[in-house]
Amino acid sequence: MSDNTRDNEKDNEMVETNSEQITDGSQDQEYQYYGKDEEGQERSVDEERAELELQRVDSIKSVRDAIPDKFTGRGLTSVIGCAFFNFNTWGANSAYALYLQEYLKHSDFEGATKYSYAIVGGLAFSSGLIFSPLINLLVGTIGIKPTICVGVLIYFAAIMLASFATKLWHIYCTQGVLSGVGMALICVANINIVPQWFKGGPGGKRNVAMGIQAAGSGLGGIIYNIGLEPLLRRKTFRWSLRAQAIMCLGLNILAVLLVKSRNASIKPVFKVYDRLVWSNFGCLCLVFYIMFTLFGYVVLMYNLGDFTRSMGYSSEQASVVSTMVAVGIIYGRPSVGKVGDIIGPVNVTILASWLVALFTWSMWIPCRNYATAIVFAMFVGSLMGTIWLTMASINASIVGLKKFGIAMSISWIACGAFGFASPIIGIALKKNGPANPTQYQPPAIFVGLCYFMAGVTLVVLRGWLISRNSYVKEETENEDDVLEITVSPKETISNLFAYRKV
Repeated sequence: MSDNTRDNEKDNEMVETNSEQITDGSQDQEYQYYGKDEEGQERSVDEERAELELQRVDSIKSVRDAIPDKFTGRGLTSVIGCAFFNFNTWGANSAYALYLQEYLKHSDFEGATKYSYAIVGGLAFSSGLIFSPLINLLVGTIGIKPTICVGVLIYFAAIMLASFATKLWHIYCTQGVLSGVGMALICVANINIVPQWFKGGPGGKRNVAMGIQAAGSGLGGIIYNIGLEPLLRRKTFRWSLRAQAIMCLGLNILAVLLVKSRNASIKPVFKVYDRLVWSNFGCLCLVFYIMFTLFGYVVLMYNLGDFTRSMGYSSEQASVVSTMVAVGIIYGRPSVGKVGDIIGPVNVTILASWLVALFTWSMWIPCRNYATAIVFAMFVGSLMGTIWLTMASINASIVGLKKFGIAMSISWIACGAFGFASPIIGIALKKNGPANPTQYQPPAIFVGLCYFMAGVTLVVLRGWLISRNSYVKEETENEDDVLEITVSPKETISNLFAYRKV
């Protein structure tokens, strides 16, 4: 039932309660009235209904209009704090490429195979994200900062305990499941913060703010890859893990002090399930985009370093190539975010997806030297993670801010499920035999196809959004009304290539 229907029923009940008979001299008249205005004059039901509707619309618009949309004060510190969270979660997690090389090279745990270590990487990426709806509910129960603090402590314990692991299942539980849960508690909670401080749409700064936040993972990738590699080489992976755990703990505590949410003003809805969101075509279409992107993203991120070693280069040179991906993230994501504010988050993500596919097919497949590997890593690094800065903006465009957390939960579940399978797919696609760059030809073809299909999926979502938005009347409809709008396949197809900022 829509809010309009509920408001009308409520009005009718109040009208019945307040109706009475009025006698006017010679004739009895029966009519209904609803209180008096400021001048003492009686108001009709229609007048009261119009005022109630105006108040409802004003309250919806006030949520949008009250967003500061400025890189000052707590909005700025929140962007910096969220960048630190990305630095110590996705950035630190990218260092698993170093550990994966170490595990594959020395087989540190008895009975482990290449698939075993791929599963560890998949668990670290995804084990907590599948519980995103419950984490969203936890945020609504105890708040954003307490949820993040729990995640910070769990992540520290996970990485520190992994440094003492002696059996394969120890690594599964610590560096895999436990670190994944800690990361999810931090990331699912903090992704809600920045969109509350910056506006989307024409003139808004949300995408560039999300780009700056997402660039934190690139800086983290550089620091953790370059900083941990010498320690891993000289003191074994155990001391490398301990250093990572201590760094993440200190910087995450600093980030908690910097961020601030606007939940008191936005009044977001914290629920595990909402029919209008879970059945929305836009949200479901975004899930398919996430599937294709995650398959390509994780396979590329985890295998680029080992690909460099397969060409005959050292582990140090392989870590430099992995680091170049992070360098690309630092300058690429804010730039992509700025372009997204100009042409729209969906449009810029389509462009980025197809460029990654082009670079993968034209540079990775024929790559046979160190220089090409570095240039390729910088190119794809600037574009391949566009999902992390536009996923939130696209979700906000589809469902609005009040139910943003519910929509993001669906996206996080998709990230968790497909992120878990991605490292296993990457290892399975790699050809067996002596180290040779041709081993990575099947993964390279696969990554290119995934990013191409990710762009195609977003073209469909773009057509649907253009059609849906043509029905939206900002002054008369709230977010639930917008979610109930149905768009026919014919309308979606007709707007696939319409010239719009989306």
